[in-house]
Amino acid sequence: MEALLRKSCPHCTESSIKTYAANVKGLAKVAGLSVVPSNSKWLTGKLLATIKDKPLNQYKRLAITGVKALGAYGKKDQKWHDAMNDATTKYAKKRDTQQRTDREERNWPKEGYRALKTLANTLHSEVEYVEKIAPARVGASDMYEYQRYFVILFYAFHALRGDLGDVRIERKGQNYIYKRGKTWAIHIGQHKTVKSRGAIDIRLAKPVSDAIDRFLPIVRANTEARAKQAARKDLLILLRTTTEDRIGKRLGVQMIRVLKTTEHLKSIDEASELQRELGHGPEMQRRYVSKA
Repeated sequence: MEALLRKSCPHCTESSIKTYAANVKGLAKVAGLSVVPSNSKWLTGKLLATIKDKPLNQYKRLAITGVKALGAYGKKDQKWHDAMNDATTKYAKKRDTQQRTDREERNWPKEGYRALKTLANTLHSEVEYVEKIAPARVGASDMYEYQRYFVILFYAFHALRGDLGDVRIERKGQNYIYKRGKTWAIHIGQHKTVKSRGAIDIRLAKPVSDAIDRFLPIVRANTEARAKQAARKDLLILLRTTTEDRIGKRLGVQMIRVLKTTEHLKSIDEASELQRELGHGPEMQRRYVSKA
């Protein structure tokens, strides 16, 4: 399926291809299939009716997946395209109300986005001893535990999608970390909205930058572990399972992005109001800032 998706969507990023392939596999399971078939005959009206009865977020994801799968097979079915448009419109209207979905309500931590910082502090207290071990002597188990702490810490400050799983520690490829002065920065050159937004460069928060200074020598000293470093899928699973196990809330990247945006709602509203008053977009508004 990945090969078919690449052929049908040559401009899609590799991370998007893997996401689409995983979603197609999930849709096949909804259809009662253990493997994804080699043709489109399983994408039936009956299956479409089944996904329409699912919660809106699942309906949207699975309808889009059906259209992607049909495209991979070189087919088109208007009923699936209509369902995709229907689900997308309904989801947008739901988001515009700014009301929490049932899934968000179930998984919303009492502390909101700050729950991740609290969890990161707890995890650090459990792995702080690793920082006192010579990097080359850190075992695979200890390295995994420290990596788990780092991932939670990273998302406690930076709500990227799953792109962290594709980041290299050398300045190579599309996604990597690099030193900017005394602190670390991250370059995301390949991501979901790169065509419309361009590459993302972020100066990392000091706690994250400091953690990289501590973790990087361990990673570099363990070449075998580096070869087995967490891929995007592993990272997303780690996020969800760790948060569910430690704070009782299953937080994926989308939920984390909602949590962070909600925490900054007041400043977002103020910026939006100023843009309306001045008749500017965000970039032009920044140009009107005058610093002493």
